[in-house]
Amino acid sequence: MTIKLSWLKPKTLSGQITLYLSSGLVIFTLVASLVLYHTVSHAIEQTLKDKTTALAEQLAVVSLDALLMRDYAIIERYAEEVVKQSRDILYLEITSHNPTSLGPQLLAQAGKTEYANELNHHWHSQQTPILFMNRHIGDIQMVYSTDVIKHTFFQIMVFGLIGLIALLALQFMIVKRLLASQFIQPLIMLLNQNSLIATDKIVGKSFTKQPPQEFQALEQQFKDQQTKIKNYIEQLEQAHKMSSAMTERLNDGQRLAAIGQMAAGLAHNLNTPLATILGYAQMLETSDDQDTQKRASIIARQARISAEVVTSLLNASRLPKAEMTITSLQPFLHHFCALIMPILKPKGLRSIELPKVDCIVNTDPGLLEQVLFNLFNNAVDAQASEIKLSLTTQVNQACLVITDNGHGIDDDLKATIFKAFVTTKPSNKGTGLGLYMAKTMLLTMQANIELDSSHHGHTAFKLTLPLNEKSNI
Repeated sequence: MTIKLSWLKPKTLSGQITLYLSSGLVIFTLVASLVLYHTVSHAIEQTLKDKTTALAEQLAVVSLDALLMRDYAIIERYAEEVVKQSRDILYLEITSHNPTSLGPQLLAQAGKTEYANELNHHWHSQQTPILFMNRHIGDIQMVYSTDVIKHTFFQIMVFGLIGLIALLALQFMIVKRLLASQFIQPLIMLLNQNSLIATDKIVGKSFTKQPPQEFQALEQQFKDQQTKIKNYIEQLEQAHKMSSAMTERLNDGQRLAAIGQMAAGLAHNLNTPLATILGYAQMLETSDDQDTQKRASIIARQARISAEVVTSLLNASRLPKAEMTITSLQPFLHHFCALIMPILKPKGLRSIELPKVDCIVNTDPGLLEQVLFNLFNNAVDAQASEIKLSLTTQVNQACLVITDNGHGIDDDLKATIFKAFVTTKPSNKGTGLGLYMAKTMLLTMQANIELDSSHHGHTAFKLTLPLNEKSNI
């Protein structure tokens, strides 16, 4: 049957460190106590033995002088004085060796004789010879008690144990405080910083004090991982936005496809009635009756508007095919402006500033004319009186910037101005397909258009066209 002690193990790291540290310090205390006991007891015993030996040697010198002087009374008094003053001396015996006698002669005796006859672990005997000119003339037997060792050792052990416990407690507090400040607290800070990974907040400095180098490296790794995760989240958000934009573009394409199918059917059904209405309205305009002429003009104008709407829908449903040719832009723009100026001048256009430089591009002149006509017409509808054309070149591209002094484009429409059915005009004046078709036609020519700037009294569109190798400014 096994007993599981897993419930005794703390769950937290600080608790486990405290448990292991306490266990280690307790074991260290026990081992240190055993070592201290052995060392101290041996040292005290050796000290007592050295003291007894020194006292016996001193007594041997005194006894030698007394023997030479044959003053045995001094030896007896000195022996009794030694036993009386030394509590650890239990028995003292001084004998002499006379060659004429059969055995040793007792000179002095002090203490209890039973200590000399029976020895145990409570007392020990020390035998010291009396020498005269290296001749053995007597012996000193001294029996000393070892109880003083136990008493002294007990006192030392009590004070030593108290000191060791105090030292152990102080060491435990210092180590625990050191671990808390240099290990546990930095680890908690790193965990708190790790909890911020899901947010967009990056902590510049986590530690209030200087941590160990390992934690500094770990903190830097946390920050690097947090930065990578943040960048990954931003990339995911950007990909989601692109996916949404593609979905919206797909929806626009599906809607345009449906409109194209509808426009193709309506073109055949509406163009003929509209042509008939327009023809009869033009015939009525030749009438002598002025009221009839006015009504006929209104009918003709509305018929033309209806025909333009049908044509716009029909053009939007058809992807234009570009026929690329090498075109010199400056003569092309001069010719186009000469044709468009009489048409737009009655609508308020006063001047067109042409570029002073030229460059050769690869483009479809017919599609480019439709794009420019749409931009010029939009500028005039925005009450522009002046249009400026500027021409520059970039890497393999020609940049044609068309600037007008109209009332500009609202900020909320700038991001969607090139999408289908987006318009700044009233519902009876535009379908929102002009700029969409302009961008579509430019893309078929490997060109592009973007809103360069727009604010009150100023609008600029930038067209980028593929530059021909022979072009130079």
